[in-house]
Amino acid sequence: MKKLLALLVVLLLLAGCSGGTADNGGGDTADTGAKEVTLQVPADIMSMDPQLATDGQSFSAQNLCFAGLYQLDADGNPVPDVAESYDLSEDGCVYTFHLRETYWSNGDKVTADDFVYAWQRLTDPATASDYNWLLETANVLNSDCYDPESGHVPADLGIKAIDEATLEVTLTQPTGFFLQIVTFPSTFPCNRAFYESVGDQYCLKLDNILFNGPYKMVSWEQGYGYSFEMNDKYFDYENYNGKYCDKVNFRIVADTQSALMDYEAGNLDYVSLSGAQVKANEGVDGFQARLGSYNFYLLININYIAAGANQATANLNVRKAMAYAIDREDVCNTLNDGSIAAGGIVPYKLAANPETGADFREDAGNLLEFNQDKAKEFFEAAKAELGVEEISIDLLYSSDQGDPEINAATRIAAQLEEVGFTVTLNPQPKKSRLNVYQHVNDDKTANFEISLTRWGPDYGDPQTYMDLFWSTNTSNNNGGYMSDAYDGYLTVAEAAGTSAIDRWNAFIEAEKVLITEDCAVIPVYQNGGASLVNPNMSGIEFHSASVDVYRHLIVK
Repeated sequence: MKKLLALLVVLLLLAGCSGGTADNGGGDTADTGAKEVTLQVPADIMSMDPQLATDGQSFSAQNLCFAGLYQLDADGNPVPDVAESYDLSEDGCVYTFHLRETYWSNGDKVTADDFVYAWQRLTDPATASDYNWLLETANVLNSDCYDPESGHVPADLGIKAIDEATLEVTLTQPTGFFLQIVTFPSTFPCNRAFYESVGDQYCLKLDNILFNGPYKMVSWEQGYGYSFEMNDKYFDYENYNGKYCDKVNFRIVADTQSALMDYEAGNLDYVSLSGAQVKANEGVDGFQARLGSYNFYLLININYIAAGANQATANLNVRKAMAYAIDREDVCNTLNDGSIAAGGIVPYKLAANPETGADFREDAGNLLEFNQDKAKEFFEAAKAELGVEEISIDLLYSSDQGDPEINAATRIAAQLEEVGFTVTLNPQPKKSRLNVYQHVNDDKTANFEISLTRWGPDYGDPQTYMDLFWSTNTSNNNGGYMSDAYDGYLTVAEAAGTSAIDRWNAFIEAEKVLITEDCAVIPVYQNGGASLVNPNMSGIEFHSASVDVYRHLIVK
Protein backbone atom coordinates (compact mmCIF):
# COMPACT_ATOMS: atom_id res chain seq x y z
CA MET A 1 0.00 0.00 0.00
CA LYS A 2 2.79 2.45 0.88
CA LYS A 3 4.46 1.83 -2.51
CA LEU A 4 1.16 2.40 -4.29
CA LEU A 5 0.55 5.66 -2.43
CA ALA A 6 4.09 6.85 -3.17
CA LEU A 7 3.58 6.07 -6.88
CA LEU A 8 0.31 8.02 -6.92
CA VAL A 9 2.03 11.01 -5.28
CA VAL A 10 4.82 10.89 -7.88
CA LEU A 11 2.32 10.80 -10.75
CA LEU A 12 0.31 13.69 -9.30
CA LEU A 13 3.40 15.78 -8.73
CA LEU A 14 4.71 15.05 -12.20
CA ALA A 15 1.61 16.68 -13.66
CA GLY A 16 2.40 20.02 -12.01
CA CYS A 17 6.15 20.27 -11.55
CA SER A 18 8.79 22.34 -13.26
CA GLY A 19 10.94 19.47 -14.39
CA GLY A 20 13.94 21.62 -13.48
CA THR A 21 16.17 21.64 -10.44
CA ALA A 22 17.24 24.48 -7.98
CA ASP A 23 20.00 26.07 -5.78
CA ASN A 24 19.31 28.86 -3.33
CA GLY A 25 22.40 30.82 -4.16
CA GLY A 26 20.77 34.06 -5.29
CA GLY A 27 21.17 34.27 -9.08
CA ASP A 28 19.90 37.39 -10.84
CA THR A 29 19.13 36.32 -14.38
CA ALA A 30 16.58 34.02 -15.94
CA ASP A 31 15.38 32.81 -19.33
CA THR A 32 12.36 34.65 -20.73
CA GLY A 33 10.28 31.46 -21.07
CA ALA A 34 7.63 30.44 -18.54
CA LYS A 35 9.15 29.08 -15.34
CA GLU A 36 7.48 26.89 -12.74
CA VAL A 37 8.80 25.38 -9.53
CA THR A 38 7.39 22.90 -7.04
CA LEU A 39 8.38 22.94 -3.38
CA GLN A 40 7.67 20.33 -0.73
CA VAL A 41 5.94 21.26 2.53
CA PRO A 42 5.11 18.82 5.36
CA ALA A 43 1.59 20.08 6.12
CA ASP A 44 -1.26 22.21 4.84
CA ILE A 45 -1.95 25.90 5.29
CA MET A 46 -4.05 26.53 8.39
CA SER A 47 -5.59 29.84 7.24
CA MET A 48 -5.32 32.24 4.31
CA ASP A 49 -6.83 35.07 6.34
CA PRO A 50 -3.91 37.35 7.32
CA GLN A 51 -5.72 38.55 10.43
CA LEU A 52 -6.44 34.99 11.63
CA ALA A 53 -3.36 32.98 10.62
CA THR A 54 -0.92 31.86 13.31
CA ASP A 55 1.57 29.50 11.62
CA GLY A 56 4.67 30.12 9.54
CA GLN A 57 3.45 28.10 6.57
CA SER A 58 0.30 30.19 6.24
CA PHE A 59 2.27 33.41 6.68
CA SER A 60 4.72 32.46 3.91
CA ALA A 61 1.83 31.66 1.56
CA GLN A 62 0.16 34.98 2.38
CA ASN A 63 3.42 36.82 1.76
CA LEU A 64 3.31 35.58 -1.84
CA CYS A 65 -0.16 36.85 -2.63
CA PHE A 66 -0.72 39.80 -0.30
CA ALA A 67 1.39 42.94 0.04
CA GLY A 68 1.78 45.10 3.13
CA LEU A 69 3.12 48.58 3.64
CA TYR A 70 6.69 47.27 3.69
CA GLN A 71 8.39 43.97 2.82
CA LEU A 72 11.66 42.30 3.85
CA ASP A 73 14.61 42.26 1.48
CA ALA A 74 16.94 39.27 1.23
CA ASP A 75 18.94 40.50 4.25
CA GLY A 76 15.84 40.92 6.42
CA ASN A 77 15.66 44.72 6.18
CA PRO A 78 12.28 46.46 5.73
CA VAL A 79 11.93 48.04 2.27
CA PRO A 80 8.91 49.69 0.60
CA ASP A 81 6.06 47.59 -0.79
CA VAL A 82 2.58 49.14 -1.10
CA ALA A 83 3.95 52.19 0.73
CA GLU A 84 6.36 53.99 -1.56
CA SER A 85 7.70 56.13 1.30
CA TYR A 86 6.87 57.55 4.70
CA ASP A 87 7.39 60.68 6.79
CA LEU A 88 8.16 60.49 10.51
CA SER A 89 7.30 63.18 13.03
CA GLU A 90 10.05 64.77 15.10
CA ASP A 91 8.99 62.86 18.23
CA GLY A 92 9.18 59.53 16.34
CA CYS A 93 5.52 58.72 17.05
CA VAL A 94 3.61 59.54 13.85
CA TYR A 95 4.25 57.68 10.59
CA THR A 96 2.65 59.05 7.45
CA PHE A 97 2.77 56.46 4.67
CA HIS A 98 2.40 57.42 1.01
CA LEU A 99 0.86 54.57 -0.97
CA ARG A 100 1.59 53.58 -4.56
CA GLU A 101 -1.12 53.14 -7.14
CA THR A 102 -1.80 49.40 -7.04
CA TYR A 103 -4.86 47.19 -7.33
CA TRP A 104 -6.63 44.19 -5.88
CA SER A 105 -7.03 41.18 -8.15
CA ASN A 106 -10.67 42.19 -8.85
CA GLY A 107 -9.55 45.60 -10.14
CA ASP A 108 -10.36 47.65 -7.01
CA LYS A 109 -7.70 50.16 -6.01
CA VAL A 110 -5.79 49.37 -2.83
CA THR A 111 -6.46 52.31 -0.52
CA ALA A 112 -5.39 53.54 2.89
CA ASP A 113 -8.79 52.46 4.22
CA ASP A 114 -7.92 48.84 3.38
CA PHE A 115 -5.15 49.04 5.99
CA VAL A 116 -7.38 50.83 8.49
CA TYR A 117 -10.03 48.13 8.15
CA ALA A 118 -7.50 45.28 8.39
CA TRP A 119 -5.92 46.66 11.56
CA GLN A 120 -9.33 47.24 13.09
CA ARG A 121 -10.27 43.65 12.26
CA LEU A 122 -7.03 42.43 13.86
CA THR A 123 -7.82 44.15 17.17
CA ASP A 124 -11.59 43.68 17.17
CA PRO A 125 -12.64 41.22 19.92
CA ALA A 126 -15.22 39.80 17.50
CA THR A 127 -12.43 38.64 15.19
CA ALA A 128 -10.78 36.68 18.04
CA SER A 129 -7.38 36.85 16.37
CA ASP A 130 -4.53 35.14 18.16
CA TYR A 131 -2.35 38.01 16.90
CA ASN A 132 -4.61 40.75 18.28
CA TRP A 133 -1.76 41.87 20.56
CA LEU A 134 0.68 42.62 17.71
CA LEU A 135 -0.21 46.29 17.29
CA GLU A 136 -0.03 46.85 21.03
CA THR A 137 3.48 45.38 20.92
CA ALA A 138 4.24 47.99 18.25
CA ASN A 139 2.84 50.70 20.59
CA VAL A 140 0.06 51.74 18.20
CA LEU A 141 -2.26 54.18 19.97
CA ASN A 142 -5.31 52.51 21.62
CA SER A 143 -4.31 49.10 20.22
CA ASP A 144 -5.49 47.41 23.42
CA CYS A 145 -9.05 47.56 22.07
CA TYR A 146 -8.98 43.76 21.68
CA ASP A 147 -9.40 43.72 25.47
CA PRO A 148 -12.93 44.94 26.29
CA GLU A 149 -11.75 46.00 29.73
CA SER A 150 -9.52 48.66 28.15
CA GLY A 151 -12.54 50.76 27.26
CA HIS A 152 -11.24 51.28 23.72
CA VAL A 153 -12.92 50.08 20.54
CA PRO A 154 -11.36 49.42 17.10
CA ALA A 155 -12.50 52.84 15.86
CA ASP A 156 -10.16 54.41 18.46
CA LEU A 157 -7.11 52.70 16.96
CA GLY A 158 -4.27 55.07 16.07
CA ILE A 159 -4.55 54.57 12.32
CA LYS A 160 -6.49 56.71 9.87
CA ALA A 161 -6.79 57.29 6.15
CA ILE A 162 -5.95 60.91 5.33
CA ASP A 163 -6.99 60.21 1.75
CA GLU A 164 -6.94 57.19 -0.59
CA ALA A 165 -3.14 57.25 -0.85
CA THR A 166 -2.12 58.57 2.58
CA LEU A 167 -2.15 56.55 5.79
CA GLU A 168 -1.30 57.96 9.21
CA VAL A 169 -0.27 55.74 12.15
CA THR A 170 0.20 57.16 15.64
CA LEU A 171 2.33 55.39 18.24
CA THR A 172 2.46 56.06 21.97
CA GLN A 173 6.27 56.01 21.94
CA PRO A 174 9.09 55.65 19.40
CA THR A 175 9.41 52.01 18.35
CA GLY A 176 12.59 50.99 16.57
CA PHE A 177 11.15 47.80 15.10
CA PHE A 178 7.89 49.31 13.85
CA LEU A 179 8.74 48.95 10.16
CA GLN A 180 9.49 45.27 10.77
CA ILE A 181 6.01 44.90 12.25
CA VAL A 182 4.35 46.28 9.11
CA THR A 183 6.10 43.64 6.98
CA PHE A 184 4.27 40.95 8.94
CA PRO A 185 1.17 39.36 7.32
CA SER A 186 -1.15 40.16 10.24
CA THR A 187 -0.90 43.83 9.18
CA PHE A 188 -1.71 43.21 5.50
CA PRO A 189 -4.73 45.07 4.05
CA CYS A 190 -8.32 43.88 3.74
CA ASN A 191 -10.82 45.19 1.17
CA ARG A 192 -13.77 46.27 3.32
CA ALA A 193 -16.48 45.98 0.65
CA PHE A 194 -15.30 42.55 -0.50
CA TYR A 195 -14.99 41.23 3.05
CA GLU A 196 -18.51 42.35 3.90
CA SER A 197 -19.83 40.73 0.70
CA VAL A 198 -18.51 37.25 1.60
CA GLY A 199 -18.83 37.51 5.40
CA ASP A 200 -17.70 34.52 7.43
CA GLN A 201 -16.61 32.71 4.25
CA TYR A 202 -13.72 35.14 3.78
CA CYS A 203 -10.51 33.36 2.73
CA LEU A 204 -12.03 29.89 3.08
CA LYS A 205 -11.94 29.23 -0.67
CA LEU A 206 -10.35 30.87 -3.70
CA ASP A 207 -13.50 32.72 -4.80
CA ASN A 208 -13.58 34.45 -1.43
CA ILE A 209 -10.04 35.86 -1.48
CA LEU A 210 -8.70 39.00 -3.10
CA PHE A 211 -4.98 39.38 -3.75
CA ASN A 212 -2.78 42.47 -3.94
CA GLY A 213 0.65 40.82 -3.85
CA PRO A 214 3.03 39.73 -6.61
CA TYR A 215 1.22 36.39 -6.99
CA LYS A 216 -2.36 35.19 -6.75
CA MET A 217 -3.47 31.83 -5.41
CA VAL A 218 -4.87 29.67 -8.20
CA SER A 219 -5.39 26.32 -6.48
CA TRP A 220 -5.77 25.00 -2.95
CA GLU A 221 -6.51 21.31 -2.57
CA GLN A 222 -6.70 20.41 1.10
CA GLY A 223 -4.18 17.72 1.94
CA TYR A 224 -2.52 17.86 -1.50
CA GLY A 225 -1.11 21.32 -2.11
CA TYR A 226 -1.59 24.87 -3.30
CA SER A 227 -0.29 26.98 -6.19
CA PHE A 228 0.33 30.62 -7.10
CA GLU A 229 0.62 32.42 -10.43
CA MET A 230 1.96 35.90 -11.10
CA ASN A 231 -0.52 38.72 -10.45
CA ASP A 232 -0.63 41.34 -13.22
CA LYS A 233 -2.42 43.79 -10.87
CA TYR A 234 0.63 44.07 -8.59
CA PHE A 235 2.36 47.44 -8.94
CA ASP A 236 5.75 45.81 -9.65
CA TYR A 237 4.42 43.28 -12.17
CA GLU A 238 6.61 44.57 -15.01
CA ASN A 239 9.73 43.88 -12.95
CA TYR A 240 8.50 40.44 -11.83
CA ASN A 241 7.29 39.26 -15.22
CA GLY A 242 10.04 37.42 -17.08
CA LYS A 243 12.45 37.59 -14.14
CA TYR A 244 10.85 35.51 -11.39
CA CYS A 245 8.97 32.24 -11.63
CA ASP A 246 5.57 32.44 -13.29
CA LYS A 247 4.12 29.76 -11.06
CA VAL A 248 5.05 28.51 -7.59
CA ASN A 249 3.58 25.21 -6.41
CA PHE A 250 3.65 23.79 -2.90
CA ARG A 251 3.03 20.06 -2.51
CA ILE A 252 2.22 18.46 0.81
CA VAL A 253 4.40 15.39 1.29
CA ALA A 254 4.68 14.54 4.97
CA ASP A 255 6.72 11.36 4.55
CA THR A 256 10.34 12.40 4.09
CA GLN A 257 11.30 9.29 2.14
CA SER A 258 8.49 9.79 -0.36
CA ALA A 259 9.47 13.45 -0.67
CA LEU A 260 13.11 12.57 -1.35
CA MET A 261 12.07 10.07 -4.02
CA ASP A 262 9.99 12.77 -5.71
CA TYR A 263 12.93 15.18 -5.62
CA GLU A 264 15.29 12.58 -7.11
CA ALA A 265 12.71 11.88 -9.83
CA GLY A 266 12.72 15.59 -10.77
CA ASN A 267 9.21 16.24 -9.44
CA LEU A 268 10.25 18.62 -6.67
CA ASP A 269 12.64 21.59 -6.67
CA TYR A 270 12.97 21.77 -2.89
CA VAL A 271 12.68 19.09 -0.23
CA SER A 272 13.37 19.04 3.52
CA LEU A 273 15.54 16.20 4.77
CA SER A 274 15.11 14.21 7.93
CA GLY A 275 18.14 13.59 10.13
CA ALA A 276 18.38 10.03 8.82
CA GLN A 277 18.74 11.34 5.26
CA VAL A 278 21.42 13.93 5.92
CA LYS A 279 24.55 11.78 5.83
CA ALA A 280 23.68 10.15 2.52
CA ASN A 281 22.97 13.51 0.87
CA GLU A 282 25.66 15.81 2.28
CA GLY A 283 27.74 15.51 -0.89
CA VAL A 284 24.82 15.88 -3.28
CA ASP A 285 24.72 19.02 -5.43
CA GLY A 286 22.06 21.26 -3.92
CA PHE A 287 22.46 20.08 -0.32
CA GLN A 288 22.02 22.89 2.19
CA ALA A 289 22.05 23.08 5.98
CA ARG A 290 21.09 26.19 7.90
CA LEU A 291 20.19 27.31 11.40
CA GLY A 292 16.53 28.15 11.67
CA SER A 293 14.86 30.69 13.93
CA TYR A 294 12.23 28.57 15.68
CA ASN A 295 12.86 27.83 19.34
CA PHE A 296 11.26 24.58 20.49
CA TYR A 297 10.43 24.40 24.17
CA LEU A 298 8.30 22.59 26.71
CA LEU A 299 5.29 24.70 27.56
CA ILE A 300 4.25 23.81 31.11
CA ASN A 301 0.77 24.09 32.56
CA ILE A 302 1.42 25.93 35.81
CA ASN A 303 -1.76 27.77 36.80
CA TYR A 304 -4.47 26.63 34.39
CA ILE A 305 -4.91 23.18 35.88
CA ALA A 306 -8.50 21.95 35.95
CA ALA A 307 -9.93 20.74 39.24
CA GLY A 308 -9.14 17.07 39.81
CA ALA A 309 -6.39 17.06 37.16
CA ASN A 310 -2.73 16.17 37.68
CA GLN A 311 -1.26 18.96 39.87
CA ALA A 312 2.38 17.95 39.39
CA THR A 313 3.39 20.66 36.92
CA ALA A 314 2.49 23.40 39.42
CA ASN A 315 5.36 22.12 41.59
CA LEU A 316 8.67 23.95 41.08
CA ASN A 317 10.77 20.89 41.92
CA VAL A 318 8.94 18.90 39.23
CA ARG A 319 9.76 21.59 36.67
CA LYS A 320 13.40 21.80 37.78
CA ALA A 321 13.72 18.02 37.57
CA MET A 322 12.46 18.15 33.98
CA ALA A 323 14.76 21.04 33.08
CA TYR A 324 17.89 19.26 34.32
CA ALA A 325 16.79 15.91 32.85
CA ILE A 326 16.89 17.05 29.21
CA ASP A 327 20.12 16.45 27.34
CA ARG A 328 19.71 19.02 24.57
CA GLU A 329 22.84 17.99 22.69
CA ASP A 330 21.52 14.43 22.58
CA VAL A 331 18.19 15.65 21.20
CA CYS A 332 20.01 17.61 18.49
CA ASN A 333 22.18 14.60 17.64
CA THR A 334 18.98 12.60 17.27
CA LEU A 335 17.56 15.19 14.89
CA ASN A 336 20.85 15.50 12.96
CA ASP A 337 19.50 18.35 10.85
CA GLY A 338 21.55 21.32 11.99
CA SER A 339 19.47 22.01 15.10
CA ILE A 340 21.39 23.36 18.09
CA ALA A 341 20.81 23.21 21.84
CA ALA A 342 18.79 26.15 23.10
CA GLY A 343 20.46 28.53 25.53
CA GLY A 344 17.26 30.27 26.63
CA ILE A 345 13.88 31.27 25.30
CA VAL A 346 15.44 33.88 22.97
CA PRO A 347 17.22 32.12 20.09
CA TYR A 348 20.69 32.69 18.74
CA LYS A 349 21.22 35.26 15.94
CA LEU A 350 17.97 37.11 16.58
CA ALA A 351 19.02 40.45 18.05
CA ALA A 352 22.17 42.46 18.72
CA ASN A 353 23.22 44.55 21.72
CA PRO A 354 22.46 48.20 20.83
CA GLU A 355 25.92 49.32 22.03
CA THR A 356 28.32 46.44 21.38
CA GLY A 357 26.56 44.45 18.67
CA ALA A 358 26.86 41.24 20.69
CA ASP A 359 24.23 38.56 20.15
CA PHE A 360 21.55 38.38 22.84
CA ARG A 361 22.57 34.84 23.73
CA GLU A 362 26.19 35.94 24.08
CA ASP A 363 25.18 38.57 26.64
CA ALA A 364 22.51 36.50 28.40
CA GLY A 365 24.54 33.28 28.45
CA ASN A 366 23.38 29.68 28.45
CA LEU A 367 20.71 29.36 31.12
CA LEU A 368 20.20 25.62 30.69
CA GLU A 369 22.12 22.66 32.05
CA PHE A 370 21.86 18.91 31.63
CA ASN A 371 22.60 17.23 34.96
CA GLN A 372 20.90 13.93 35.56
CA ASP A 373 22.03 13.75 39.22
CA LYS A 374 20.45 17.15 39.95
CA ALA A 375 17.36 16.09 38.06
CA LYS A 376 16.97 13.01 40.28
CA GLU A 377 17.45 15.12 43.43
CA PHE A 378 14.69 17.53 42.39
CA PHE A 379 12.52 14.58 41.36
CA GLU A 380 12.81 12.99 44.83
CA ALA A 381 12.13 16.36 46.48
CA ALA A 382 9.04 16.74 44.32
CA LYS A 383 7.71 13.33 45.30
CA ALA A 384 8.16 14.19 48.96
CA GLU A 385 6.37 17.53 48.60
CA LEU A 386 3.51 16.00 46.62
CA GLY A 387 3.29 12.94 48.89
CA VAL A 388 3.39 10.49 45.98
CA GLU A 389 5.53 7.56 44.89
CA GLU A 390 5.11 8.19 41.17
CA ILE A 391 4.91 11.30 39.01
CA SER A 392 3.19 10.87 35.66
CA ILE A 393 3.43 13.41 32.88
CA ASP A 394 1.47 13.65 29.62
CA LEU A 395 3.56 15.09 26.76
CA LEU A 396 1.49 16.74 24.03
CA TYR A 397 3.11 17.37 20.63
CA SER A 398 2.22 17.78 16.97
CA SER A 399 2.00 14.58 14.96
CA ASP A 400 1.70 16.19 11.52
CA GLN A 401 4.62 18.63 11.36
CA GLY A 402 7.31 16.25 10.14
CA ASP A 403 9.79 13.78 11.63
CA PRO A 404 11.96 16.22 13.66
CA GLU A 405 9.17 17.21 16.04
CA ILE A 406 8.08 13.59 16.50
CA ASN A 407 11.65 12.41 17.07
CA ALA A 408 12.35 15.23 19.53
CA ALA A 409 9.25 14.45 21.59
CA THR A 410 10.14 10.76 21.72
CA ARG A 411 13.70 11.48 22.83
CA ILE A 412 12.60 14.01 25.47
CA ALA A 413 10.14 11.48 26.89
CA ALA A 414 12.91 8.88 27.18
CA GLN A 415 15.19 11.33 29.01
CA LEU A 416 12.46 12.25 31.49
CA GLU A 417 11.83 8.58 32.17
CA GLU A 418 15.53 8.06 32.92
CA VAL A 419 15.19 10.24 36.04
CA GLY A 420 11.95 8.60 37.20
CA PHE A 421 9.03 10.27 35.42
CA THR A 422 6.32 8.14 33.86
CA VAL A 423 5.65 9.79 30.49
CA THR A 424 2.68 9.29 28.20
CA LEU A 425 3.21 10.51 24.64
CA ASN A 426 0.18 12.39 23.33
CA PRO A 427 0.52 13.06 19.58
CA GLN A 428 -2.13 15.35 18.09
CA PRO A 429 -2.50 17.14 14.75
CA LYS A 430 -1.25 20.70 15.16
CA LYS A 431 -4.74 22.12 14.81
CA SER A 432 -5.95 19.95 17.69
CA ARG A 433 -2.95 20.94 19.82
CA LEU A 434 -3.70 24.62 19.22
CA ASN A 435 -7.35 24.01 20.09
CA VAL A 436 -6.16 22.81 23.49
CA TYR A 437 -4.51 26.20 23.97
CA GLN A 438 -7.67 27.98 22.83
CA HIS A 439 -9.50 26.15 25.61
CA VAL A 440 -6.98 27.73 27.99
CA ASN A 441 -7.76 31.19 26.69
CA ASP A 442 -11.53 30.61 26.87
CA ASP A 443 -11.96 29.47 30.47
CA LYS A 444 -8.51 29.42 32.11
CA THR A 445 -8.28 25.66 32.44
CA ALA A 446 -5.96 23.58 30.31
CA ASN A 447 -6.34 20.04 29.13
CA PHE A 448 -2.60 19.45 28.96
CA GLU A 449 0.34 19.01 31.32
CA ILE A 450 3.39 19.73 29.17
CA SER A 451 3.52 20.40 25.45
CA LEU A 452 6.40 20.49 23.00
CA THR A 453 5.73 23.69 21.10
CA ARG A 454 7.63 26.31 19.16
CA TRP A 455 7.69 30.02 18.48
CA GLY A 456 9.14 31.72 15.45
CA PRO A 457 10.08 35.40 15.88
CA ASP A 458 7.72 37.91 14.30
CA TYR A 459 10.42 40.61 14.31
CA GLY A 460 14.10 40.84 15.20
CA ASP A 461 13.91 41.81 18.86
CA PRO A 462 13.86 39.86 22.18
CA GLN A 463 10.42 41.30 22.89
CA THR A 464 8.88 38.91 20.34
CA TYR A 465 9.62 36.08 22.80
CA MET A 466 9.47 37.87 26.13
CA ASP A 467 5.93 39.19 25.62
CA LEU A 468 4.62 35.62 25.35
CA PHE A 469 4.79 35.18 29.11
CA TRP A 470 3.30 38.42 30.46
CA SER A 471 0.79 37.45 33.14
CA THR A 472 -1.78 39.53 31.25
CA ASN A 473 -1.11 37.96 27.83
CA THR A 474 -4.44 36.29 27.11
CA SER A 475 -3.40 34.95 23.70
CA ASN A 476 -0.10 33.14 24.22
CA ASN A 477 0.61 32.67 27.93
CA ASN A 478 -0.99 29.26 27.65
CA GLY A 479 0.51 27.78 30.81
CA GLY A 480 -0.78 30.59 33.01
CA TYR A 481 2.65 31.81 34.14
CA MET A 482 2.35 34.70 36.59
CA SER A 483 5.34 36.47 38.09
CA ASP A 484 5.53 39.98 39.52
CA ALA A 485 9.31 39.92 39.05
CA TYR A 486 9.06 38.94 35.39
CA ASP A 487 6.30 41.45 34.68
CA GLY A 488 8.35 44.12 36.45
CA TYR A 489 11.37 43.66 34.21
CA LEU A 490 9.18 43.75 31.10
CA THR A 491 7.47 46.89 32.32
CA VAL A 492 10.87 48.57 32.62
CA ALA A 493 12.03 47.24 29.24
CA GLU A 494 8.99 48.49 27.38
CA ALA A 495 8.50 51.85 29.08
CA ALA A 496 8.78 54.92 26.88
CA GLY A 497 11.68 56.47 28.78
CA THR A 498 13.90 53.38 29.04
CA SER A 499 17.21 53.65 27.17
CA ALA A 500 18.07 51.03 24.57
CA ILE A 501 20.77 49.42 26.74
CA ASP A 502 18.62 49.42 29.89
CA ARG A 503 15.84 47.81 27.85
CA TRP A 504 18.29 45.15 26.66
CA ASN A 505 19.49 44.41 30.20
CA ALA A 506 15.93 44.26 31.55
CA PHE A 507 15.11 41.55 29.01
CA ILE A 508 18.20 39.60 30.12
CA GLU A 509 17.08 39.73 33.75
CA ALA A 510 13.51 38.79 32.84
CA GLU A 511 14.72 35.71 30.97
CA LYS A 512 16.67 34.56 34.04
CA VAL A 513 13.50 34.75 36.15
CA LEU A 514 11.49 32.85 33.53
CA ILE A 515 14.01 30.08 32.85
CA THR A 516 16.35 29.76 35.84
CA GLU A 517 14.24 30.76 38.83
CA ASP A 518 10.75 29.62 37.84
CA CYS A 519 11.36 27.03 35.09
CA ALA A 520 8.11 28.26 33.62
CA VAL A 521 9.11 26.98 30.19
CA ILE A 522 11.95 24.63 29.29
CA PRO A 523 13.73 25.52 26.02
CA VAL A 524 15.12 22.49 24.20
CA TYR A 525 16.49 23.31 20.74
CA GLN A 526 16.67 25.86 17.96
CA ASN A 527 15.67 24.18 14.74
CA GLY A 528 17.98 23.46 11.86
CA GLY A 529 17.05 22.91 8.26
CA ALA A 530 18.72 20.36 6.04
CA SER A 531 17.37 20.34 2.51
CA LEU A 532 18.02 19.63 -1.14
CA VAL A 533 17.46 22.57 -3.47
CA ASN A 534 17.41 22.33 -7.24
CA PRO A 535 20.81 23.73 -8.37
CA ASN A 536 19.06 25.64 -11.16
CA MET A 537 16.72 27.48 -8.77
CA SER A 538 17.58 30.43 -6.54
CA GLY A 539 15.83 33.05 -4.47
CA ILE A 540 14.35 31.36 -1.40
CA GLU A 541 14.85 33.88 1.41
CA PHE A 542 15.02 32.35 4.88
CA HIS A 543 14.79 35.00 7.58
CA SER A 544 15.85 34.86 11.22
CA ALA A 545 12.75 36.92 12.05
CA SER A 546 9.33 37.21 10.42
CA VAL A 547 8.46 34.87 7.52
CA ASP A 548 10.38 32.97 4.86
CA VAL A 549 9.89 34.60 1.46
CA TYR A 550 9.26 32.84 -1.87
CA ARG A 551 8.51 35.97 -3.97
CA HIS A 552 11.83 36.02 -5.79
CA LEU A 553 12.36 32.50 -7.11
CA ILE A 554 14.43 32.30 -10.27
CA VAL A 555 15.07 29.31 -12.53
CA LYS A 556 18.18 29.63 -14.68
